[in-house]
Amino acid sequence: MRFIGLILLALAGLAGLTTLYRYADLEAAAAARFASALTALRLHDAELNRDLLRLRHGDLPHYDSVNAAIRAIAADLAVLTAHAGALAPQVAALQRLAAHKRERLEDFKAAHALVRNSLAYTLHRQEALARRQPQIAALSAALLQFLRYPDPARRNRVRAALARVPDPSLARHVELILDRLPRLEATLSDLLANPLGPTAARLAAIHQDALARLQKRAEAFRLGLFLAAAGFLTYLLYALARLARANRRLREEMRQRLAAERQLLQAQKMEALGALASGIAHDFNNLLSGIRGYTVLAREQLQAGQTPDTALGRIDTIVGRGQELIGRLLQFARPGSGKVDVLAPAAVVEEALSFVRPSLPSAVHLDFVNHLPPDFTLAGRPGELQQVVINLVRNAADAVAGDGHITVTLEPAADGIRLQVRDDGRGIDPAHLPTLFDPFASGKPAGLGTGLGLAIVQRIVAGHGGRIEVSSQPGRGTTFTLHLPAQPLQR
Repeated sequence: MRFIGLILLALAGLAGLTTLYRYADLEAAAAARFASALTALRLHDAELNRDLLRLRHGDLPHYDSVNAAIRAIAADLAVLTAHAGALAPQVAALQRLAAHKRERLEDFKAAHALVRNSLAYTLHRQEALARRQPQIAALSAALLQFLRYPDPARRNRVRAALARVPDPSLARHVELILDRLPRLEATLSDLLANPLGPTAARLAAIHQDALARLQKRAEAFRLGLFLAAAGFLTYLLYALARLARANRRLREEMRQRLAAERQLLQAQKMEALGALASGIAHDFNNLLSGIRGYTVLAREQLQAGQTPDTALGRIDTIVGRGQELIGRLLQFARPGSGKVDVLAPAAVVEEALSFVRPSLPSAVHLDFVNHLPPDFTLAGRPGELQQVVINLVRNAADAVAGDGHITVTLEPAADGIRLQVRDDGRGIDPAHLPTLFDPFASGKPAGLGTGLGLAIVQRIVAGHGGRIEVSSQPGRGTTFTLHLPAQPLQR
């Protein structure tokens, strides 16, 4: 848990640094866009002023480039407004200057259009009158001087020359030029004097310092993130090495635990065999008695000249029974390999009961009720399941007194089989039920058992993917119910 906590803490730190770095990087990116927009604004303002001068001197035939420049300035101001941040007041000042310049530009365009149209008409009319009225040349010269320098003195010269030309329409257009051109010059001077470009240049200088600080901060966060990531990677490699060592120790401990459990299981088997010794000895005594009796009979038949085929056949049958009994004992006592086999539950239970039945007191009645189909099988470990049955039946035999009954029942269940061992003995003290399956927690009288039987039973049942339940009433008996699944186990 501590390792996981440290990993989570390190990840949280990295996430925090990454967030700060991304925030600083975004700030730097926004500041870079702001600086780029400022540069573009100054450039577009210079282009606008250039084109205004070209319009004034007649080098531009239309207003397309002027209109494009004023639209570009508006777009630049939109970018500046979006990324202004703390410089919002300065950007607002630029907006006001640009708005004033747009208004004056409209005045300039209107006056320029009138002057240009009147000048075009005047030039055309002068060409038409030049052959008939020689005084037109003096008017043209005076007007040309006024167009270059529209001051009051040159305006008076134009009017004096105009008075000698008797053409009312020409006089109207020349008077319009004399009236509007000084206004046009004043508007142009106002446009060129508009401090939009210089103000943007001063703001760019201020912003450049802020941009440099932001870039330094972003670099600091980038360096911090790199160092933190390197430290986290180093710690992660160290933690993974520790985890690998811990996993090796855990596997070794699990191996040792499994070995200890197998030893305990084998020891409990030996304990069960010891408890069954009297019954097994009784069975062998009966077998030996039969062999002795038939041996005597065979000897008598030989002495009488008869062939002792019947007696020898009986002896052979008895020896076969003995070998079968020894084989079952050896199979039960052999250390389990843990291998899973397909088994018939009824046959496993019957064989286990054949072991334990001879060791039971004669007053104890042991019944087996099988409700499983004859061909019912499941995956399991036969030796372990036999040990479960033997342990439960022995416990039941210890619990009954006098004329007691033990009933072992096998029946199908929804997910496998149900095995019940029920007795009508003294029952279990309710105080012992919570610790019934704990190792060495025996509820039997002193000298009856080690307290390991039920713990081993529970482990075997759990190892088969099943579960065990117990119900008991003091003085009325106990029922152990085992639920074993039918699905195959891991081999």
